[in-house]
Amino acid sequence: MKFNSILAAMACLFAGAVQAQDGDVNSRDLRGKVVYEDDAVVFRQIDEHTWIGNGHLCYNESLYLVEGSERAALIDAGTRIPNLDKIVAKITSKPVMLLLTHGHGDHVGGAGPFPEVYICEADRPMFSSNLRRYSGQVKTLSDGQIIDLGGRQLEAVFTPGHTLGSVTFFDKANHYGFSGDAFGSTNLLLFSGPFSTLINTCTRAAEYMQKNGIEKLYPGHYHGDNPETLQRVLDEKKMAQEVLSGKRKGVEDHSNGNLNRVVTDFGVNIRYNDPEALK
Repeated sequence: MKFNSILAAMACLFAGAVQAQDGDVNSRDLRGKVVYEDDAVVFRQIDEHTWIGNGHLCYNESLYLVEGSERAALIDAGTRIPNLDKIVAKITSKPVMLLLTHGHGDHVGGAGPFPEVYICEADRPMFSSNLRRYSGQVKTLSDGQIIDLGGRQLEAVFTPGHTLGSVTFFDKANHYGFSGDAFGSTNLLLFSGPFSTLINTCTRAAEYMQKNGIEKLYPGHYHGDNPETLQRVLDEKKMAQEVLSGKRKGVEDHSNGNLNRVVTDFGVNIRYNDPEALK
């Protein structure tokens, strides 16, 4: 279990180092009215009942507050955000439930004060490792589960690859979703799945997006100009298929201690471990 915590920390540092090649990501233009700001996080309004929070410790780690008429959902909890429950209570008066896209430390770190969290069962051990002192209830999400917030629904769809238990939350009525690190925020780290898993995830996500008119996915490290579009998902599928077939060759890269190859195209990196991912 300790290994998972170390892995998450390394992934965070590595993602920041890679993205920093394009400039200081924390200074990029994140449009939207600032509704709350302190040393740990800044929240901006996306639309009338949706807000994005960005932490400052792991490449703009992103969390999203989604409000319905009866309750609200906080999607992810950043790396280290003290009193996160009190912060979101300043933004919405509705009771808030915490939904987690996956178990890495930069997405679960602020979960402590919440009485319950929802996560895919496959990532529960990782969550428990990263938050050893968490005293609330850990509840399991099911694939296709509908979270009714009152006049607004989110659908949990399993999208493994980055981790075994990665989940994307879709808001069909508003034509967007929240994908955590499932598609990488331009830098996909394929920790817990072979390329065949990524292909299946991209196929399923693309079909869902096409069927339901999903225009974009807000990723786990959002800086204003890197939403996950249908085209991005299809591009990653194409890259994965070509690596698996041998048509595309990964370049050796040991920048991350646990991943040793990278393929780059369409403005995205996919980092993986050869030969484990070639299945």
